[in-house]
Amino acid sequence: MGGAPATTTSPPLKEGPAGPKPRDLGTGALLASASLAVSYIAIGITSIAAARIVGANGTGVVALSNQIVLITVFVAGIGLRTSVAAMVGAGQWSVRGAVHRIIPAAVALGVVGGVAGYGLYLLLRDSALRGFSDSMAIALMVCLPFALLWWIIAAVALGRERYEAYALITISAPAMVMVFSPIGAFADGAAGAAYGLAAGYVVGGSICAAWAVLLASRPESAVGGDQGLPRAISNGVRSWVNDLFQIVNLRPDLFILNAYSTTAATGIYSVSVSITSAGFILSQSLATVVLPRSAALRGLDTAESPVISERAAAAAVRHAVLVSLAAVAALAVILLFVPLVWGGDFRRAIHYGLILLPGVAVLGVGRVMVASFTGRGHPHYALAVGLLSFPATMVAYLLVIPDYGTTGAAVVTSLSYAAAALLAAVLFFRTIHTSRREALMPTRADVRDYENYARRLRSLRTSRS
Repeated sequence: MGGAPATTTSPPLKEGPAGPKPRDLGTGALLASASLAVSYIAIGITSIAAARIVGANGTGVVALSNQIVLITVFVAGIGLRTSVAAMVGAGQWSVRGAVHRIIPAAVALGVVGGVAGYGLYLLLRDSALRGFSDSMAIALMVCLPFALLWWIIAAVALGRERYEAYALITISAPAMVMVFSPIGAFADGAAGAAYGLAAGYVVGGSICAAWAVLLASRPESAVGGDQGLPRAISNGVRSWVNDLFQIVNLRPDLFILNAYSTTAATGIYSVSVSITSAGFILSQSLATVVLPRSAALRGLDTAESPVISERAAAAAVRHAVLVSLAAVAALAVILLFVPLVWGGDFRRAIHYGLILLPGVAVLGVGRVMVASFTGRGHPHYALAVGLLSFPATMVAYLLVIPDYGTTGAAVVTSLSYAAAALLAAVLFFRTIHTSRREALMPTRADVRDYENYARRLRSLRTSRS
């Protein structure tokens, strides 16, 4: 059931009889980036469809609906995604044991989260959740157990470095939302778009659960420890607040705006937030694969493992600097095309997006730092980042948005990103014994890594053709 570890506690990523040789970290980051990119594209298509079918008001409803689901998933998930990835990656929990525990746990947490979420809706339906009906709120709450399955099961694939499966799982729910939400919008306007969004999460979560059950039935899935769900919850809760910060810090501005402004204005602002959030694709993908790898390196019983782990952490941060700068430069250009794609009513999204970009650049690096020290056994530091950053951000939103609207929301969000990244950097250099230059200054070898990946991709296409 859980508690006492089994005798097979050596990490599965250790080369030798205990498990396979670790896969190339760059491959994992590349596949994770591709899956996040596809997910953002799917969300973007859903937003564009809502804008074209039902206008800015419908775009606001879709954006708020998606954030209601994601925020509730983060709250109800109590950090299990992070802890499952770390424990499976370190060999502390077998795939079979993890799947058999997290599926019922996800369903139970989803039900509790749905009930609590509906109660919160009843309190906020005349302010932050204006524009939602009872049936829309119920549909979004009903889909939560399935959304949690989609969210947590991905960690099993990640922990075992099954990067292809992780990429497909990540895509599954956004792809289903992209299909069902526009259909609902055609059928029943903004309300139909929300119903379709909920249906997309139900289908996506069901697909993920079916995959997990099939994976757990394989004999090799029994290899690993059995520290169990209580340990996973204990580990997860310590990084839970930081997880909440990473998503909630992006989104309370939408709900506060909806309370003090119009749903249409919220929809326009949500477009700028969604586009600039794409700047996290590469850095978040890197952070995603760094966490279980850091846990695995920490579990190796060799004299060189601390040095290897610190070098890997510094290299990951340097790559985060590179990809964050490249992503922000690309997004600045993409923002210029917002009126052409979404419509002329969305022109102000360019202004808000340019304010957000500097914060996006530094937080991308900060997320990789958080993943590094979390995987090295310091989830309490991740907790500190959230505890210090999130309350201050919420207070700033409540003080600034009523008087300065969407521009104020963008400024507070960007500054909040920067503050969280700075705190993450302080904690990173406290736990990782490396110089600031080594961690923050990309080298020629780092740039050559991308050149090598480009050559490999070209050769792969050539061989297939």
